[in-house]
Amino acid sequence: MERKATKREKRVAMPRIKHLLLFAVLALVSCGGTVYNSFKHVDNKAWSPNDTLTFVYDGVEKPGSDARLKLSALVRYNSDYKYMNLHMRVETLRMSDTTLLSVDTLCCRIYDDTGRRLGSTAGALFQDASNEVIVNAVPTDTLMLRLSHIMSDNTLAGVCDVGIRLTPEKN
Repeated sequence: MERKATKREKRVAMPRIKHLLLFAVLALVSCGGTVYNSFKHVDNKAWSPNDTLTFVYDGVEKPGSDARLKLSALVRYNSDYKYMNLHMRVETLRMSDTTLLSVDTLCCRIYDDTGRRLGSTAGALFQDASNEVIVNAVPTDTLMLRLSHIMSDNTLAGVCDVGIRLTPEKN
């Protein structure tokens, strides 16, 4: 005899399904030319400036190919995030000799000037991408990317996940 799902079980399952669908759609949309895309979870849905997130991109391009990559940050957040923008600092280091290649500032717009939320959504979770900066590196280099926020508040409530995306620069 089959058991029907209770209302509570249906309520719990729906947000999970919505989040899975959102991530599947985002993965399909963002595949065009992306050479690296990774997210890190922010503990307690609050991001402290001391919580530097580290990403490692193992250069897999062939020697002699175009070495310029576009880097952008991706942020997943909920309605607890209260600012119009999210400003971040990203340091790019070459792992082989720990050379600092660049330090850049990224800005992710969360709301437009009229107060309308930007980005994509599924349920109570939103995602936005920052502006892009160019990273000059040898294609076979392994890069370490360190990302932290540079907002005036010490702890940013509502930030759930932060990621890095690298795509080849089109000339």
